[in-house]
Amino acid sequence: MPKLIFRLFFSFVVFLSIFVLIQRFLTPESFGELGHYRANAIEDNKIKSLYYKGEKECASCHQKEYKLMSEDVHYNVGCESCHIPKITINTECEKNPPIIEGTLDLCAQCHEPNLGRFKKFPQLVFKEHEDGRNCIECHNVHAPWELTE
Repeated sequence: MPKLIFRLFFSFVVFLSIFVLIQRFLTPESFGELGHYRANAIEDNKIKSLYYKGEKECASCHQKEYKLMSEDVHYNVGCESCHIPKITINTECEKNPPIIEGTLDLCAQCHEPNLGRFKKFPQLVFKEHEDGRNCIECHNVHAPWELTE
C-alpha cells in the first residue's frame, strides 16, 4: 500500500474514532429511548410552569377588548402574541396584569415591509411613520384603526 493512501486511511480512522468518542461522551443517556430526542426532557418540561392561558380565559374577563379584537383584522392573533405571557396559568390577571409593551419592534414583527407577506398585512416603513413614538401612543391597542389622538 502506498504511503499516501496509508496516511489518508490512518487519518480517516483516527478522525472517525475521535468523532465516535466525542459523540458518546456528549450524547445524553436517555437520548433515543422514545424517539430522536432526550427522553428525560419530558420530565424536565413537566416541572415548568405553564404561561399560556388561552383566548377563552382572557375573554371571560375582558369582553370589551375581546369584542374589539374579534371585529378587527387581528381577530386571529392570540392575546398572548402581544401580551407576552409573564404570569403563570394560576395567576389572577387582576393582581398581576399582563402588560403590552407596544414597542415598534413588537408591531414591526408583522408590519415591517417583507415581500413574503406583502399582501397579507398592511406594511409600513416604521422609520418614516413612527415620529419617535411607540405605536400605542397613537393607536388603540385592541382596535389599531382607531387613533387615540
